[in-house]
Amino acid sequence: MKRILGIDCSPKVEKVVSGLLGENDEIQYEPFHDNIALNGYQMIILEMGKNQEHVVQQICKLRYACNFQNIPIILIHARKKDIPSQPYMIAGATEVLSLSDPLPAFKHIINGYLIPNREPLTEEFEYLDPFIKNTCHIMETMAGIEVEFKKVYFSNTIRIFGDVSGIMGLSGNAEGTLVVTFYWELAKTIVAKMMGMDAGAIDAELIHDGVSEIINMISGSTKKDFVGKPYHFEITLPSVVVGPGHQIGYLQNTSVAVLIFQVGDQSFALHVCINPKMTMP
Repeated sequence: MKRILGIDCSPKVEKVVSGLLGENDEIQYEPFHDNIALNGYQMIILEMGKNQEHVVQQICKLRYACNFQNIPIILIHARKKDIPSQPYMIAGATEVLSLSDPLPAFKHIINGYLIPNREPLTEEFEYLDPFIKNTCHIMETMAGIEVEFKKVYFSNTIRIFGDVSGIMGLSGNAEGTLVVTFYWELAKTIVAKMMGMDAGAIDAELIHDGVSEIINMISGSTKKDFVGKPYHFEITLPSVVVGPGHQIGYLQNTSVAVLIFQVGDQSFALHVCINPKMTMP
C-alpha cells in the first residue's frame, strides 16, 4: 500500500486526486504545519495558495522534512492559465500540475512518481560500503560527530536538494562524480566542530572551505580502499556549489546512488556516481 499525504487540499482537489489513485493507495489530508512528519509517505500533494512566496516557503520546509528521501512533492493549482513553475521547482517541488490538465495525463504523471526507486543489488555494495564506512569515519574523527547510515536509493535525476554541496570528480580506472550535500545549519555545526570554533563564528566562507575539505577527505580515504580493484579512481580538486535546488552533471547512462546519513535529527546525503572503465587483471 502506498501512503500519500495531501496538504491544504480543497474538496475539489481531494476529489480529483482520490479518483486518480489506485484502490490500494491510502491518502491522508491535513493542513500545513511546521513540524509535519513525512516518514512513511511515498508522495506529498500540496495545493497552491495565492501567495507565491508563502507556497515557496511551504515547499522548502516540506523538502527539508523529507531528510533527503526521494519523496515527490506534487504542487496542484486550480488556475486555468499556465503559471511559471521555476520558483516552485527550485524550492523543491517535483511537478507543478493544473486541475485543467487532461485527466489521463494527470493520472499518468501521478502514478509514474509512485513507482518505487530501485533498491541496490548485493554486488553494488562492493563499492558503496567503502563510501559509507569512510563517510562515518571522517565525520567521527574530524568533527567528533556520531553519524548513522540510514538508507540508499538510486536516482536518475541531477537535482540536489540542500543548501551546499562539495563536489569531487573521479577519473582513472573508474570515473564519475562524488557529491556530499548538507543543509546550512548542519554544515555550520559540522564545520564548527572540525575547526574547534563556536557555530556562531562560522561564516559562509568557512562553510565553503569546510565542505570542500570534507569531500576531499571522503574521496581520498575511499580511494585507498579501491587500490587494485576496478573501482580504483584518481581525484581532482574539489569544488563547492551553494544555493537551493542546484544541479550537478553526472555520467550518462550511469545511475546515482544516494546514501543518506543521520546526525541527531538532521540528515545529509552522499551522491555516488561511479563507473569502472576497465576490468583489472
